[in-house]
Amino acid sequence: MDQNSVLLCRDFDHSELTTDGHVSVLVDFEIDRQDLFRVNMGLSKWRLLIGVVVVLTLGISLTCFFIMIDEEMVLLKTSLFFIGLPLVALGGQVLRLHAFSKKYVAGLAPSQRHVHYMFQSSSDGYDVATGESFSHVVWNDVRQVVEKTRHFLIYLNDFEIRILPKRGFQQTDIPVFRKIVQDQLGSHAKLLAA
Repeated sequence: MDQNSVLLCRDFDHSELTTDGHVSVLVDFEIDRQDLFRVNMGLSKWRLLIGVVVVLTLGISLTCFFIMIDEEMVLLKTSLFFIGLPLVALGGQVLRLHAFSKKYVAGLAPSQRHVHYMFQSSSDGYDVATGESFSHVVWNDVRQVVEKTRHFLIYLNDFEIRILPKRGFQQTDIPVFRKIVQDQLGSHAKLLAA
């Protein structure tokens, strides 16, 4: 029997998937650039916020300085450099994240865009199938799982994060998934209140 045959059955009833009394959750979704962009924006929000604070601090301090020395005309002429350019740089960061998300999804083969995750309460990890590939990730390799309103983030390390959109779950499977993650990761599971 093919090791990932259950993962590749699209019409399989997720809610009834149990093995020997143990519960399983199948997450099945297609990678979407909007999901990727939202997650990247969420992960970059502190850097962007710091950038906004720096731009505002610089702009306000220089504006006050030019007003104090009675050089409003110089302020108007140079405002493009100390206010406009930093704001363009911040906007560029947002556009960069959007372009990255779009390019990443466009670079995937159609079969690689469809992802299947299998979580079992009795397993030492979870299974992932994408394209023609199959892998098993043990819970010891997972640093933490964080739940957001639209998705779950699985942190394997500081640089490798897996996105599980909640649209890929059956609604009845989300509490089961939370329980599996909480049982496996304990305090490393940062979940929303049910």
